Amino acid sequence: MSIKYKVIAVIVTLLLGVSITNSIFNYQKDIDLAQTQLKKISMPLSIDNIYTVIQQKMIEPLIVSSLMANNTFAIDWLLDGEKDISQIQRYLKEVKEKYGMFTTFLVSDRTKNYYHSKGIIDVINKDNSDDDWFYDFKNKKDVYEVNLDYNKHLGNSLVMFINYKLKDYVGDFLAVAGVGIKLFDIEDMLKTFKNKYGYSVYFVDEDGEIMLHTKDLDKRGNISSIDGLREISNDIFDKKITQFEYKSKDTEYLLSVKYIEQLRLYLLVEVDRDEYMSKLDRMLLINLLVSIVVTFLVVFIIVYVINIYQEKLETKAEEDYLTKLPNRRKFSDDFDHLINLIRRGNLKKLTLLILDIDDFKKVNDTYGHLVGDKILVRIAKILKENLRNTDLVARWGGEEFTVLFIDTNKDDAIRLSEKLRVAIKENKEIKNTLDRGLTVSLGLSELTSGDSEDGLITKADNALYEAKNSGKDRLVVV
Repeated sequence: MSIKYKVIAVIVTLLLGVSITNSIFNYQKDIDLAQTQLKKISMPLSIDNIYTVIQQKMIEPLIVSSLMANNTFAIDWLLDGEKDISQIQRYLKEVKEKYGMFTTFLVSDRTKNYYHSKGIIDVINKDNSDDDWFYDFKNKKDVYEVNLDYNKHLGNSLVMFINYKLKDYVGDFLAVAGVGIKLFDIEDMLKTFKNKYGYSVYFVDEDGEIMLHTKDLDKRGNISSIDGLREISNDIFDKKITQFEYKSKDTEYLLSVKYIEQLRLYLLVEVDRDEYMSKLDRMLLINLLVSIVVTFLVVFIIVYVINIYQEKLETKAEEDYLTKLPNRRKFSDDFDHLINLIRRGNLKKLTLLILDIDDFKKVNDTYGHLVGDKILVRIAKILKENLRNTDLVARWGGEEFTVLFIDTNKDDAIRLSEKLRVAIKENKEIKNTLDRGLTVSLGLSELTSGDSEDGLITKADNALYEAKNSGKDRLVVV
C-alpha cells in the first residue's frame, strides 16, 4: 500500500472514531438533559418564536382592521352619503393588496350595503340568519371581535374575520370594517410549527372552546371535557401559571400557555414527551449517518486535492514554465520509451531534430529578456501549429528546441523541418516585435540500429553545429 493510501486510511479511522464517539457521548448527554432542556429552554424559546410568527400572521390583520376603522377617508365617505361606490371599492382593494389580506370589507349601518373590493356583494338584513354577526357585534361593547365564519360570496371558504367598529367623530356607530384570512392559511402555519418544533399548537377561546387547530390534532370541543386538560383548565384561565404537565391516554404532555390579549385567545403549545424523546434515538442514527457521510466527503475532498496537487507537481516537473512545452526531463522519458518500442519492433523509424535560434543573445541584449521570453513563447507556438499530433516537441534548454518524428521517412522529416525554418523566419509577429526577421539553425538525424539515445542526440547536435558554422539559417542532415 502506498503512503498516500496509508495516510487516507488513518484519516478515515480517526474521523470515524471521533465522530462516532462524539455522537454516542452527545446522545447520552442529551438523554440526561432532554427533560430539563425541554421544560426550561426549548419550550419557552419555541413559544416565543411561535408567538412572533402569530403576531405577524394573525395580529397584523387586527392592526390593519384598526387602521381601517380609524381611517378618515372611510368615515368621511360614509358621512357624505356613500355616493361614489368606486372610491370605497378602490380603497378596499388597495388595503387588501398592500397588506396581503384574503379579503377586506366594509358594512354600512345606514344602507346595510356590504362593500367589497369588487363592489357591493350583499345587502344585510335582520331576517337573514347569516347576517346575525353584524347585529350581534353592533350591540356589543367591544370595539372589535375575531370570529370564524363561512361566506358564500367568498367561495364558501372558512375564514377568520376580524371585525372592527367604525364610528363618526362624535362616537356614533357608522359601520363595520375589517379583513378576512383564509383558515387553511392559519392551519398551514400551525402545521409548520409541528414540523419545525415538533409541538402541537392550537387556540382556545375564553370559554374553553378549541377554535383553531390542525386536522390531525386529537383534541376537539371544550378543554373542560378533555382528560388531563380538564384538571388544569381553571389554572389555564387564571393566567397565573404558564407551564403545565398533564397525562392523557397514558401519554405525558408538557404544555405552555400564552394569552393573546389582542385576539382574546389562548395560545396552547404542547409536546408529547415520549414522541420528543424518541426523536433523540432518530437523531443518534442521523448523527452517525451524517458522520459517516461527512467523513467520506472529507476523504473524497482530501483525495481530490491530493490528486490535483500531484498532477500539478507532475505537470510542473515535466513542463517548461515559459513555453508550456514538455521540458528536457519529459522529453528524455518519452525518448527512452520510443527507443524501447523501436527495439521491440513496435516502431520502425525515429528521427531527431534539434533547433537553435540564431544570435538569440543579441535579442536579449538589444531588447531585453522580456522580449526574448516573448520570442521563445512565439516559436513554441509556431512549432505546435506546424507539427503533427504524432510528433513530439520539447524545449531542450535556453534557445534550443527538439522534435522527434515518429515513423516518418527521412524525406518527410526534412520537409517538415524546412517548413518550421521558413515559418519562423517569415513570422509577422516576430518581425513586428524585432523590426526584423529571426532565423534558426537545425540539425536532423535518423536513428540507426547501432545508435543509442545519446548517440542520436550527438549526431543531431553535430548537424546543428555544422549548420551554425556554415552560415546559419539552414538545415543540416546527417
